[in-house]
Amino acid sequence: MAHLISTTKPARRGARYSREEIEVISKHKSEYKDQTTRPLRADVLRNKILVDMFNYWDDKGTLPSDEVCCMELVKVSYWLDSEF
Repeated sequence: MAHLISTTKPARRGARYSREEIEVISKHKSEYKDQTTRPLRADVLRNKILVDMFNYWDDKGTLPSDEVCCMELVKVSYWLDSEF
């Protein structure tokens, strides 16, 4: 039964990401903050942070596989492209 007990800490109340996801994001925090313009920050976000998050979710098997969820992700991606 010990294998059923979670070894990770729960996320803070209201947090969008788990502690493990925050660790993945934190690797790029200083580089992101060092960028002085929105396009440079968007570049770090797209090419480093989001890539690492996708790879983390892919390794964990938490990527959505149904069509409706994938369409929502495409809408978010399109919105990000149009904003930056």
